[in-house]
Amino acid sequence: MGKPVNRSNRTNRCVAVALVLGLSCCLPSLTLTAAAGPPASDAAAAGSLGEGQLLLPPGDVVPDPVEILPGAARPRPGDLLDASARAADGMLLEEFRLDEMPFEASSGDWFWNGGWYAGGESLWMDRSRNNRRTIAEQPYLDFRTGGVRFAKFTTTAQPFNMAPGARVTIGRSLGRDYLDRDRAFEFIYYGGMTYEDVDGWNAPFGGDNVIVPIAPFAPGFAGATQYATWFNSDFNSWEWDYKLRRRLGRDQLVMSPGGNWSRHAERGWLPALIIGPRLANVNEDFRLRTSQAGVSPATFSGTYTVNAANWLLGLNLGGELISQNEFFYWGLRGRAAPALSFVSTHQTAVGVSSVTTPPGIPSGTTNFTADATRTAPGFIGDLTLMAGWNITPNFALQVGYDFLWVAGIATATRQFNLDQRDVRPLDAGGQTFYNGLSFGFNGSW
Repeated sequence: MGKPVNRSNRTNRCVAVALVLGLSCCLPSLTLTAAAGPPASDAAAAGSLGEGQLLLPPGDVVPDPVEILPGAARPRPGDLLDASARAADGMLLEEFRLDEMPFEASSGDWFWNGGWYAGGESLWMDRSRNNRRTIAEQPYLDFRTGGVRFAKFTTTAQPFNMAPGARVTIGRSLGRDYLDRDRAFEFIYYGGMTYEDVDGWNAPFGGDNVIVPIAPFAPGFAGATQYATWFNSDFNSWEWDYKLRRRLGRDQLVMSPGGNWSRHAERGWLPALIIGPRLANVNEDFRLRTSQAGVSPATFSGTYTVNAANWLLGLNLGGELISQNEFFYWGLRGRAAPALSFVSTHQTAVGVSSVTTPPGIPSGTTNFTADATRTAPGFIGDLTLMAGWNITPNFALQVGYDFLWVAGIATATRQFNLDQRDVRPLDAGGQTFYNGLSFGFNGSW
């Protein structure tokens, strides 16, 4: 009878199974054999084991390495088994919460870092012309047709030059709300545009038959042959807005060929809501001077001035829609403010006429002052089409095209009352339209 072999315990069994699973810790000369039949104490069964073999209890089956690693060749006794990572090769990043990965934070921290932000833009805007009013006209005979035509001098004789202005924004982030939207409070100054116009007109056919529709019977104005006008208009606006803006989604984690992970912002649309009070001021001044050629101002002259001041107080309702990319953005911003318009006008006229030619010119003096105030409905609206390039995550250069509309105001050329027909002359139905280019910067810190 052979020499009995001691029965292996449970610990030896676990070690043997782990070695076969390919954890690269196998002993070169060790193989496992599953016993069948009588217990290991049976002398006949024990005697059949060779040197270096372990006996497993009945029912314990050693897994086949080919079943664990499909496609692999069946190992021979003494071969080392390699461990494969193919089971993990197809996993997504979200399934691996590895400590060495970058922290996935909202890229809103890049473009809106939760502190202060500011913007400065230079505006170059054109303004709509004055309300068309005829100051003087002279009839003449058209020899080609035989009919009567009129040479006219009006308030729209010349357009305005493009005027520079500015838009300054200073804001403070108020943090995020429960829906992860950015909240902010901002102050915006918009304006500085000043428009000036100087014009003049000489009656082309002497002093005969000159008609002054705004003052047909005012001495010093009716019958004048020389006219000069000065016009000035400016616009300024101040607003205090609460802004609620959506944030970008989570950043993308991108691995470079060198194995380094980097974070990149994901493109997205950023809508925003804007609400807050707005105050605007539009002031206009108009002056007319008349005279006759070769006549002393002490004998014939006239000066007429109109001053109109408008204050509009309203509530801004608007928003933004920005397409934010990692290095550039584009979109639009619009605001509409129904307002109360507080209007006041001041008019003065001084004229003298002591000439007797041409016939029919009224003689005497003109001297009056008229003041009027009114509260009327008004409106302020603006729209900006913009695009910007992020020089750094928190600093961008921006260009745009702007539209601005102000309605319900007293423009100077709508207030003519040189004939003194109105007791309280005030027309608050005027409006102005501005449009032009803008360029500047936006930054946060």
